[in-house]
Amino acid sequence: MTDPGAPAVHRAAPRRPPRRRVSQTRSYEIADAAGLVTTGTYDDLSLAEVDLRMGKHGSTLSGLMDAVGTAWTVGLQHGVPLADYVSRFQGLHAEPSGVTDDPEIPTATSVFGYLARRLALDHLPPQDREALGP
Repeated sequence: MTDPGAPAVHRAAPRRPPRRRVSQTRSYEIADAAGLVTTGTYDDLSLAEVDLRMGKHGSTLSGLMDAVGTAWTVGLQHGVPLADYVSRFQGLHAEPSGVTDDPEIPTATSVFGYLARRLALDHLPPQDREALGP
C-alpha cells in the first residue's frame, strides 16, 4: 500500500538497444584472472549494454562480475552516462589487481577499475577521456 502523501516517482522508460546491434568482445587478463567483456551499442554507436564474464565460472567473482555488468547495462539504458561509471570505478582497489595483458592499460588496481578504463577508451570521446584521466 502506498502512502497517499508520498511524492510521485516518475521513471523514464529505458532506451532499449536495437534487436540487431554492433557488439565487440574483448578478452583481458589481470594478474592471474582472465575474463571477457562484451559491449553492444545503439545505432549511433553509443554504449547500450555491458556483459562481464570471468574465467572461473561459479566463483564469487564471476557472479559479482555478472551482477555489475547487469547493473551497468540497466543504468546505461536509463540514461546514466558512461563517464559517471568511469569516474566512480576507475580508482577502485580490489583483488585481482596488477599487471594486465592490455598495452593501453598496463596495470590495474582492480578488475572493475580496469574495465571502467577500457570502456572509457573504447566508448568515450577524447575530451571526456582526458577530463576523467583513465
